[in-house]
Order: sequence, then C-alpha cells, then structure tokens
Amino acid sequence: MGFGDLKTPAGLKVLNEFLADKSYIEGYVPSQADVAVFDALSGAPPTDLCHALRWYNHIKSYQKEKAR
Repeated sequence: MGFGDLKTPAGLKVLNEFLADKSYIEGYVPSQADVAVFDALSGAPPTDLCHALRWYNHIKSYQKEKAR
C-alpha cells in the first residue's frame, strides 16, 4: 500500500481512487492496515473524495466500539 503522503491532496486522491471498489485496505475485513492508514490521516478527507470519506467514517465507527 503506497499512497504517498496522506496529509496532502495528492496522497488523499490516490487513497480515494484505491478505495473506489474496496471496503478495506487489505482483504474483506478491517485489519491493522486500515488502522495504520486511518492513523496516518490528519482528519476526515474532504467530501469530494467520497470513497476515502466513506472508508474513513466506516473505520472511525470501529474506533468508537474500541473505546467502550
């Protein structure tokens, strides 16, 4: 998984394109790869990057479960 700098628009665009037909970074269930990419982001992607934003909100929902 090489998305470049996920704090830049270019890196976020690569992530968005990667997630266009995927729910997770690797495989079919959330994994440490999702956690690593989530942690590398500075916050939610902009709304025009709909695939990355969908993935971000989905992974963020697991973070809430973990906090319970």
